Amino acid sequence: MLASWIAEKRAEIATLGDLPLTELTPSRRDFTQFVATGKRGIALVPRLQRSNPERGGEWPSLDEVEFARVCDDADVAAIAVRTAALFGGSADDLDAVAGAVSAPVLRDDLCLGELQVYQSRLRGADAVVVPAAELDTASLRELAATANSLHMTAVVAVETTEQLAVALALPGACIGLIGTGSAGRVDIRRARALGGAAPRQRTVLLLDEVEALDELLELAGVIDAAVVGDALLDAADPAAMIAAFLAQAG
Repeated sequence: MLASWIAEKRAEIATLGDLPLTELTPSRRDFTQFVATGKRGIALVPRLQRSNPERGGEWPSLDEVEFARVCDDADVAAIAVRTAALFGGSADDLDAVAGAVSAPVLRDDLCLGELQVYQSRLRGADAVVVPAAELDTASLRELAATANSLHMTAVVAVETTEQLAVALALPGACIGLIGTGSAGRVDIRRARALGGAAPRQRTVLLLDEVEALDELLELAGVIDAAVVGDALLDAADPAAMIAAFLAQAG
């Protein structure tokens, strides 16, 4: 699945040559400020997607704007929007959601080039995901600097201690934990070890999925926030689930 995702994103870059860059404006929603808890709690970032091919989950009739509004009203820290076709998404979804919520918006996709950072901002994103496994250090530094110049947050996705060290050298970047389990599901022990290696003052997000929100409580003191898709999308009452978890997580 990852190879298909990367191929889609590399092909996308070639289509972005005519972006209206004169229309770029800085983000006014500070993603890092919203999701950071100082490790004194765990914030939630609902993930909007119409399919999850790793798990086989499908939500083809999902009204992403309405779901985002429900989550926004439930005091989530931010909203993540998957824009890759692999997950049934598009950049149009980013536009629609960003204009409908007050919380900052993460483009929950693989950002591999500078033009994708610009595209994300033009579509309303306040943060982007840059994968350390797919980019060299110079490219990561360039994308993080581009994001910073637009008052956006670069969430650097890491899965090894070596990648973590590179991410920690990027000023203002958040750390995104991935690849800590199989089939997109988190391995709590591995996530705790990798996240725990980051300085306490650095903001750490879990990007891997959990089966149930209660699993996140085992990462208390290690992560600031978790991006959660399947568990909330499958819930009969996502707002009630969010409220119950936030009451537990402090």
